[in-house]
Amino acid sequence: MKKITLTLLASTISLSAYGIDIKNFSLYGKVALVSTIDLEKGSQGLGDNSSRFGIKYKRDDIFKDWVVGLRGEWSISTNRNNSGFGTSNFNGKQFDVIANDGPFGNRLGYLWIKNGDFTMAAGKVWSVFYDIPSYTDIFQTDGARASSAYTATGEIDGTYRASEVIQARYKYENYHFGLQTKLTGKETVEYDFDSDGTADSTLVYKQVQAGSIQYITKALTLGVSAINLMFDNNGQSESQLSLSYGFKFNYKNYFLNSIYTRAKDLELNSSNNKFVHSDGIESVVGHNFQNNSTFMLGFNRQSRSESGDFKLLYYYASLSRKIKDLVVAAEYIHGDSTESDGSEAKEKKVKLTAMLYF
Repeated sequence: MKKITLTLLASTISLSAYGIDIKNFSLYGKVALVSTIDLEKGSQGLGDNSSRFGIKYKRDDIFKDWVVGLRGEWSISTNRNNSGFGTSNFNGKQFDVIANDGPFGNRLGYLWIKNGDFTMAAGKVWSVFYDIPSYTDIFQTDGARASSAYTATGEIDGTYRASEVIQARYKYENYHFGLQTKLTGKETVEYDFDSDGTADSTLVYKQVQAGSIQYITKALTLGVSAINLMFDNNGQSESQLSLSYGFKFNYKNYFLNSIYTRAKDLELNSSNNKFVHSDGIESVVGHNFQNNSTFMLGFNRQSRSESGDFKLLYYYASLSRKIKDLVVAAEYIHGDSTESDGSEAKEKKVKLTAMLYF
């Protein structure tokens, strides 16, 4: 304990020596575990549920009328087992839990500058494309499977968190606008379909732009976002556009959120090296009660035009309760999907999670 106290004291002295005002510096995060009971396989597991910690710092005395700041955030792998979560592009929110190998992984890291309702940021940020898919990404342990936001190359594409981007946001009355462009540097992604260690296909990014428009009131939110990727696919130039439309509606203690996404997913079809195009719908209806509890029902449905008989279909039920900085939840996931070859993909799971925020 004495060593920890001395370390904190030394850090405080160091920050003061470099002119960092402690009141403008903050730490935050959560430690979260999830227990998964697989009713189909009769198995159980204990894993991490997107634990993280982060720092925020800002100053308003560098430029007149401007606030300048930075933010960094890292994932913490509190349990390497991860409850058997997979890495398919269509595992949705689960993919984000294991996106980084090792005990730590970079989630966010950016500098920002703000003047009134105008903000600019540079680095690794939450994408403006994700503004709309986030409407239904509100379950505690699962979901977001049909929005095509969480994919194996999502951070590179910029569909949820976006790396190496410059982003601008502006608010005018009830309208919120967002634009971003990726500084690609001809980044390369390789696909190894047969897992033999040799790339079967290679993409080279040229340009990636995204934008969003939202109309936000207390009771109703309407939004649309888009992302366009230009790249070289094994020597052939391609451009692919993804669009997401959504709304959020609140009435007293009830809410209804829904999105539709027509997406080009950066998952190549191994049979013809063509990209997968998908149509996805996600909806969540919920009720807030007792000031700190929420009950939700939802579904994710997605079809893919280049993948035979593929159909993704998931139903969700969730009950969560917040007790000061602790959130506990129980969620049921029912999967009734069909693989591209026509075979059934059934899933029945109960997930119990506890998350302590700080």
